[in-house]
Amino acid sequence: MTRPDIFYQPAKGEKSGLPHDPFKSFVIPRPIGWISTTSKEGLDNLGPYSQFNNVSFDPPTIMFVAHQSVYKRRSKDSVVNARKTGEFVWNMATYDTREAVNASALETWDDEFPIAGVTKAPSQVVKPPRVAESPVTFECKTHSVIRIQGDSLVGHSDIVIGRVVAIHIKGEYITTDGLFDVLKAAPLARLGYHQYTAITHVFDMKMPFMPDDNVSGNTLGGETGDSDAILYKTMDPRSEDDRRLEERGRAKIASAEKTEAGNDAAGEEFRTAHI
Repeated sequence: MTRPDIFYQPAKGEKSGLPHDPFKSFVIPRPIGWISTTSKEGLDNLGPYSQFNNVSFDPPTIMFVAHQSVYKRRSKDSVVNARKTGEFVWNMATYDTREAVNASALETWDDEFPIAGVTKAPSQVVKPPRVAESPVTFECKTHSVIRIQGDSLVGHSDIVIGRVVAIHIKGEYITTDGLFDVLKAAPLARLGYHQYTAITHVFDMKMPFMPDDNVSGNTLGGETGDSDAILYKTMDPRSEDDRRLEERGRAKIASAEKTEAGNDAAGEEFRTAHI
């Protein structure tokens, strides 16, 4: 039996009526911010955060969101350390490290590295250690911390934005054609409820760009694009109106050619049927 559609307004205190809150099951899958930090006193910390993503690629910048610690009645240790020391490290969580990732979620007053059973690897630019078992790690400098007030104690959250100042990639995860081997790494991702997933297949799909955009597609695809100097030197000097007129003209020509091709095909089908 099909359930009826659901509409509710969280801002008004309304609920979905479902047995489990579905909100975090919709923005999925979410990469995991497995964050290592070191306190001002020198104590290392490791914890996973499912609100994580990159912010920009030029310069490389990432963010993670940590909800208020109910246990400690304040911001999570990762946030406190990143704010006070100005440094943190992101470690790629993978299917092989899933149990360690989950174990490191335990909030303690101690170092979570031994609790998770993972090995510390020294960083080159920042003080916090890296997870040696991770195929990729980012050393980061804290850019800013934004506090979001919630409707409950756990709802309060901190958005930590960091500049990536150094990147480590294990050679065994680089393919013969120089790409990162996603399937071998099997990055872990968070779903809703208590569910996780890992990347098991990949497919290509290139984004469409305008004919006179000679940089966006390559750059967003991770390829080397034109420098800003070359880009601005070769930019179309015409006004926006002129460029739109040409675009509409190209669209009309393409539509006419498509119609003509369809008519030709229909005519040929008719002639073939009456031979």
